[in-house]
Amino acid sequence: VPRSDRETARSSLRRAIDELPFGQRPTIVHLYDAPLPRTATRKVKREEVRAILRRMISATARAEDGMEASPVRLAIAAVKGIPIEEVTSQASLQGELGFDSLVLTELLEALEARYGAIDPQRLQACTTVADVEELMKGQDAPSARSARIETRAPAAPIVLPEPVQQAGKALVGKLQDFFYGEMMKPRVFGRAYIPHNRNVIVVANHGSHLDMGFVRHALGKYGEDVVSLAAQDYFFENGIKRAFFENLTNLKAIDRKASLRQAIRQASEVLERGKTVLLFPEGTRSAGEIQEFKPLVGHLALVHGVDILPVFLGGTQASMPKGAVVPTKREILARIGPPLAMADLRRLTEGMSSGDAAREVARIAREAVLALSEGKVLDIKGATRRAELAPKREHPLVKLFGELEGKFRAGEVDKPVSYYVSLGNDEQAKWTVRVDGSGCQVLPGKPPGGQADCVLKTSPEIFTKIVRESYVPSPADFLSGAVKSNDVALLMTFQKVFQLDQPS
Repeated sequence: VPRSDRETARSSLRRAIDELPFGQRPTIVHLYDAPLPRTATRKVKREEVRAILRRMISATARAEDGMEASPVRLAIAAVKGIPIEEVTSQASLQGELGFDSLVLTELLEALEARYGAIDPQRLQACTTVADVEELMKGQDAPSARSARIETRAPAAPIVLPEPVQQAGKALVGKLQDFFYGEMMKPRVFGRAYIPHNRNVIVVANHGSHLDMGFVRHALGKYGEDVVSLAAQDYFFENGIKRAFFENLTNLKAIDRKASLRQAIRQASEVLERGKTVLLFPEGTRSAGEIQEFKPLVGHLALVHGVDILPVFLGGTQASMPKGAVVPTKREILARIGPPLAMADLRRLTEGMSSGDAAREVARIAREAVLALSEGKVLDIKGATRRAELAPKREHPLVKLFGELEGKFRAGEVDKPVSYYVSLGNDEQAKWTVRVDGSGCQVLPGKPPGGQADCVLKTSPEIFTKIVRESYVPSPADFLSGAVKSNDVALLMTFQKVFQLDQPS
């Protein structure tokens, strides 16, 4: 049910229910604004739908007698499948509770079942449980809910005649091929794996604005009709840019600030037309190692029953890093791997909930791209579980704290100082760091006795930026709860000791 039609749907349902015999009227109706999980033959997966419904019912249940818990905390505990005691007011959604975009969507559905329509952007802006509870305080007035979903009509787009669009796209394609084929020095491997007889979801790592055009070039003839989902706030920010990209390219605007459900609908529309979609599942350009893939790619693949084509891009970040306007190096590389067949992906995710299956497919897709980065291919045909798919790799946080230890600078403290760094619920997300004037120790786990001079709680993403990009948390990070600490002064000492107070 599209958000704009939500109230109309509610009214229609009420009228339909009123017409039923009294004994056949449902007591509760849930509106689920996302594609239902389906088989390859488009049949609804009843067990997975029942699991979704059970989570929604649990999330909207009222507190039991004697249990002091808000409906918000009950909903969060239900969608995460954790004890209510772990949902404290100051717990961060992303860091401590491990929320991702799919879990946030389930929470939105659960809260709307109780409170009515909720602005997804305001929910996305919440960083702690307390923020969500504060947001829900204003959800009692129906008039306020109705007003919030009204949107201002967008400016009318400039639409060129179809022949002009086709001629323009052909010209832009030739210019791209000239740029990547002649001006750059590309090497492309694996074109034999391209499935010319069907549409797929193409996934690639993302380090540069060169990536989108390079994937199209690397795929040759197959890439001419590939639709790329591009950031609306970057590529479609004004009338002229919008007119160019909407009429003369295969880019489709996607609102990075909107809800996951809107992103799903935008991508689903393309796939349902039989088009191939290019996604960069890291979500943004990354510097260095390939980041975790967002579960959206797994959700789309499973719902629409399309294979995933992995592509690794090398050299693009070095050629045109963030902030660069023109390429500074010409050598770039693309490796195309064998498609991850839907039949194999369904086998490897059998028995999982729809959310867990989407996350698992996203992890497998990332493994495929990582294998290509090492000059290998990932074969999932004979695998029965994910552990068989790839060699065991060093955990990203183990690698990150190893890098931190290598940045130590002696002579910055007069007495020993201990730090406890908590980056979420992962077993590798708790670390103890001890420093003195001459050396340091970086150890996994909590400090002995659970006490440290300074405690830092944040997300793996923010801590990665602190270590690798010398990122300094802003006051907004502390106010929002994205970064928490009991001693900001010792955090500044931490930056000096590990040389994080200067650009790398």
